[in-house]
Amino acid sequence: MRFLVFALLAFGMITACSESTQTLDQQVDALVAEEQFEDALALLDKQDSSPEVEALKEETHLQYGIHLIYNADPASMRENANNALREFIAVLEINPENEKARAETEQILSIYRTFPDRQPAEDVLEKLRELGFTM
Repeated sequence: MRFLVFALLAFGMITACSESTQTLDQQVDALVAEEQFEDALALLDKQDSSPEVEALKEETHLQYGIHLIYNADPASMRENANNALREFIAVLEINPENEKARAETEQILSIYRTFPDRQPAEDVLEKLRELGFTM
């Protein structure tokens, strides 16, 4: 019985130590894999700014936007499209040259253009205009 308790404690200690030694990149990847994008972004916001942190933010915002638009419940598609556009805007504010974010944004805008009297939320439109997009 003592051996079992000791083994469980040892396993717990090893697991706890291995979790604390994960790199920031590994922690963010694990959160993104579990679709915990907001937790990943919160973790990154706590970090000092560096090229590595900015690259991780860019990729996390991109993956979050893609997740929102491609996994949307049809009933909440407009809300998800606006939120996805907000994520792509965040990517483009970090890296204006991100081609994937630009392509995804253009794709969403082209869908909006097919519907009369439909457009993204006003705050989203304003940011998109600042980035050079037109409706």
